[in-house]
Amino acid sequence: MKLWMDVMRDLELVLDDYDRLFDAWAEGGVDGLVIGPMVFDAAPLHFGAHYAERERRPMATFDPDPALYRRLGVEPPPAPEQQQPEKRAQLERALVAAKDRGWSVWIFTPAAGMGPGGPGHLLADEKSQAAFAARTLDTLAHYPMADGGIMDGPEWGYEIAPHHMNHRSDLFNDLPESIAPKCAALGYDYRALVAAKERLFARLHALTPDQVALHASGGLLGAFQLFGADPDLMAWLRFRMDSLTAFFASVRQAVEAYSSRQVKLGVGPRSASFAPLCGYDLGRLAQCIDILLPKHYFWQRGFDGMYGTVYRYVETLTQWSPALSDADALAVVFALFGLKLPDVADRFDLDAGFPPEFYECVVKEETRRALAAVDDPERIVPWVDAGRRPHDGDPMTAGELRRVLMAAEEAGLRRFLYHHAGNLSEGEWVVMSKLCGQAWQPLASDYRPPDAAIL
Repeated sequence: MKLWMDVMRDLELVLDDYDRLFDAWAEGGVDGLVIGPMVFDAAPLHFGAHYAERERRPMATFDPDPALYRRLGVEPPPAPEQQQPEKRAQLERALVAAKDRGWSVWIFTPAAGMGPGGPGHLLADEKSQAAFAARTLDTLAHYPMADGGIMDGPEWGYEIAPHHMNHRSDLFNDLPESIAPKCAALGYDYRALVAAKERLFARLHALTPDQVALHASGGLLGAFQLFGADPDLMAWLRFRMDSLTAFFASVRQAVEAYSSRQVKLGVGPRSASFAPLCGYDLGRLAQCIDILLPKHYFWQRGFDGMYGTVYRYVETLTQWSPALSDADALAVVFALFGLKLPDVADRFDLDAGFPPEFYECVVKEETRRALAAVDDPERIVPWVDAGRRPHDGDPMTAGELRRVLMAAEEAGLRRFLYHHAGNLSEGEWVVMSKLCGQAWQPLASDYRPPDAAIL
């Protein structure tokens, strides 16, 4: 197994000392670099998911090419106020040095800093999509040493907890009027989808233990009954997949039409269990996207972790439908996602750590499902995070990280993407270097993982 290293929101980490840094990473099994957004002095994300201000204002790393934006019929974003030629040259030298090692080099969120689009929703507004594609093309044109760009969204929500991060990823806050034109274009009735969403919301506020006992373990048809036997609900879920697939296909089409060189595209969907509700059809995406980077995120609390999401579902469902027990709510969750968590009978078990069966049953299954979407295992490169505060969640130990990676490798995984270099801890680096390269020996190395208190 090998790994790619993610340098996120801190380009300066690699500017001054990239040769020494890359030597240490390569020794530990790194054979790829993912870097971005392409902004100097980006604000760090601290615990609590709050951005901290820096003394220097964030600045894009390049000037936009107005002609490229005009070709796609959109306005370019403004040029950065400061050009910072020395830092630009340092960045380019670092990326060339990574490529000269034979590494894969990818730009993270190449559309960051896009110019004005249209007034509508990104997934529905053609001008906004053109602005997204134009910035992606512009970024990749400015960095010809990069193999391609990795998109982290857009996506539809999959959480139901109204208290979670101001409706972040909220399933029920996710069908605005501005999406109506896209519904019509894809052959859906917007008002019917909205009504289905509202019926599902009401249904989840009125579930009974008998309904759960009757339907939750009944497979596809049982789940259909559990959630209201509503054909328009199924249409809404299908629309989410159709619209998201169409968006990423449009980016691919623009890249093929307007790029002066061949570039690759990657997308970071949710883990295989959560991906469909977010609108990711992994099989169809694999037809237009070069690599998929599902999020192998498993921690409790914070955001984006599997245990945390399940915990919030249990909290919310038992509050909305007070007759439900934790076991009932878990049965609803498992019916929705097809997800079985070993030794989890109530919400409190989600704070008891990961039992050995978790790695065998859950990590391996999430990995196998992702691999089944592609024709080459090299096209699946999951995001992996652990450490002291993964995505503001509860700590995941180096030992737990090791078991995740070993289970994924046994399921056929060949490579993963570590999130991210700035908060990499010594324990994590010991584990990853031992599995992927030469085990890190602190007394014999001049490299120390930063282990910064950032997300």
